[in-house]
Amino acid sequence: MKMILLVYNRAIGEEVEEALKRCDVRYYTKFPLVHGVGEHSGPHMDSHIWPGANSLLMIACEDEVKDRLLEEVRALRQRFRDVT
Repeated sequence: MKMILLVYNRAIGEEVEEALKRCDVRYYTKFPLVHGVGEHSGPHMDSHIWPGANSLLMIACEDEVKDRLLEEVRALRQRFRDVT
């Protein structure tokens, strides 16, 4: 069993939920509002100076689900690489 921490821009929340469904991920813990600075994005502090915010999912899953989910995440990163 693996634990995946998935941090994503809240703007693509629906697409992330669709990816979870495609991977048959039904159980997770969601932190709907988290702040931070990523390697490939500016600060997301949900403020007038640093707008935007992230969400975080904690997903415990088996190895085969992890592999499918990581492929979905790679595809989302490619699709939304310019969303900061």
